[in-house]
Amino acid sequence: MVLRAREEESAESAQQALSGFCETYWPPLYTFVRHRGYSSADAQDLVQGFFAHLLEQNTLNRADQQKGRLRTFLLGSLQNFLFNEYDRARALKRGGGRQIVSMEEHLPEAEAAMLATAHLSDARSYDLVWASGIVTRAWENLQNAFVAEGKAEWLEELRPFVAGGSVTPPNQEQAAARLGVPIATLRTWLSRLRLRYRESLRTEVATTVSDPADVDAELRHLYQILVA
Repeated sequence: MVLRAREEESAESAQQALSGFCETYWPPLYTFVRHRGYSSADAQDLVQGFFAHLLEQNTLNRADQQKGRLRTFLLGSLQNFLFNEYDRARALKRGGGRQIVSMEEHLPEAEAAMLATAHLSDARSYDLVWASGIVTRAWENLQNAFVAEGKAEWLEELRPFVAGGSVTPPNQEQAAARLGVPIATLRTWLSRLRLRYRESLRTEVATTVSDPADVDAELRHLYQILVA
């Protein structure tokens, strides 16, 4: 997305694409750095410096040429950055005075994720936050589609059956009664919703791999991360 915007569109479009990219992928990077023992302020500085480094060194273009999975590419690049450029990153202070991505709004969520993964290794915490982001974006995309179709009410009712998060197991009969439909209709809706959710997950994962043949493997890895 970033490379296309750079090559085909205006500088403003390229900057918007870059901002969207950074906004999407800073939480797992931040979590990884925090697990390495850095304070919140230093972790923010380092992630901003890392994104500035990606721009300055044209690293994203090299990633496009090398192909592979964005998840592993970003983590490997960040590890190299921390090893080789820590002093430089501290001097950059949030990307050399350029705040490439605004962290303030979602920083409490990122800190909560860091604490929730305190028992995991730095790499495992990175993977878990990455996977959670994929799932969140897939559901948001699905939700937007259902809102456009005028089906937001029953999507929210059926969400616990598909996306989890409910304290007590959901009851199909009670859900059908609340929606005013027969249980058979509810089960048909659930079947269709699960299919669309899988498709939404697949679409989201496909944006993070260069080879379509890698999507299934990345989906399996995503599942293993979330159920471990």
